[in-house]
Amino acid sequence: MFKLRLKEVLKERGISQGALSRGANVALNTVHRMCNEPNYVPNAETLAKVAKFLAVSMEELYTYE
Repeated sequence: MFKLRLKEVLKERGISQGALSRGANVALNTVHRMCNEPNYVPNAETLAKVAKFLAVSMEELYTYE
C-alpha cells in the first residue's frame, strides 16, 4: 500500500505546513490532512503543486508499505 510521506519530507527540508500551504497555494486544511492522514489521497493537481514547490517528483512524496 502506498502512503504519503509529506510530513517526513517537510521535516527533512525544515519547511512548515503553513509555508507549504502559502508557497504551493494549497489550503492549509489540505496540507494538514496530507501530513496527518497517510492514507489521504489528494487530487493530482494538489499533489503536483506540492511536489513543484518542494522541487521533488510526485513519486518521492510516497512510500510503499
